[in-house]
Amino acid sequence: MSLRVGLVGAGGVGRKRALAVCQDERTDLCLVCDTIEDRAREITSEVDGQAARTVVNWQTAVEATDVDVVIVSTTHDMLAPISAAALQAGKHVLCEKPLGRNATEAKQATAAAAESGKVLHAGYNHRFHPAIRQLQEALAGGSLGEAMLIRGRYGHGGRPGYEQEWRADASVSGGGELLDQGAHLIDLCLWLLGPVEQVNGRTQTAFWDMAPVEDNAFALLTTPTGTTASLHVSWTQWKNLFSLEVFGRDGYAHVEGLGGSYGVPQLTLGHRADGGAPEETRQRFEGEDLSWAAEWDAFVRAIDGEQTIAADGLSGVRTLECIDALYRSSAAAGAPESLPDSGNSP
Repeated sequence: MSLRVGLVGAGGVGRKRALAVCQDERTDLCLVCDTIEDRAREITSEVDGQAARTVVNWQTAVEATDVDVVIVSTTHDMLAPISAAALQAGKHVLCEKPLGRNATEAKQATAAAAESGKVLHAGYNHRFHPAIRQLQEALAGGSLGEAMLIRGRYGHGGRPGYEQEWRADASVSGGGELLDQGAHLIDLCLWLLGPVEQVNGRTQTAFWDMAPVEDNAFALLTTPTGTTASLHVSWTQWKNLFSLEVFGRDGYAHVEGLGGSYGVPQLTLGHRADGGAPEETRQRFEGEDLSWAAEWDAFVRAIDGEQTIAADGLSGVRTLECIDALYRSSAAAGAPESLPDSGNSP
């Protein structure tokens, strides 16, 4: 029997999630919810062979008796409440990152998952880009040696009227670029390095008229063993950029590009030489972005009890704990902030 899926939030990410559902023979899209019903109808009409009904009330969606799984892809202020309600109603939930405006909100969802016994994942699809997966495999497999540092950069330049969109409203978004693209980089760092013990953060609103929401954020993350990640995320990166570098004692890995306007993804693997230029190999990943489908596959397999590389609800909480600490550090002029239990609290 196919899993019956309800989608709450029919924006751009919701469209990508819906397509992944409909391409998987194990799942059927049966319901699409959005406060603008025409937007929900657009998704159903774009997906061939689907007869999903549309609703405008999210409570109707999470309480529907013909829904087994709920995807939550709304604005940040509604991610945790809708996810918690769906879990309490006995549904599995894939909630778009960052799972809430802060860790306290996200813990509402993880508590509901623990009580219900249902699967909760946070939507961090970047883990499933082939170049990033191969970087992780190289690090985990030992070919780079012990990790010494990570350097990550991620950014775009916004668009006309960006300061009027919901991300510029702190009451809705909870924060700016640090919670947006920064959450992806922090999730990847925690996945690659493990728990973070201390952070230093600085934020600024350099261009867009959206204060107190930041359009740039700078972060240092330090693990209990001293490994450091240096990150910069920006909404004033006029030419879209994604770059993630990992340096180990024996070599390094560099992923640049995510497809589309970010450029064709490319993975460079290098091995340190004792004098002279390092040996390098490069691989380009042409074609469409398959990370959304790969993450959906992992989520369905997790419902069946399998272990996957996907970010579960607790991973989402840990990322938000790190972001919360970075905001506190920024408010204290970059002073170090410690994470209790190395950021491992549930």
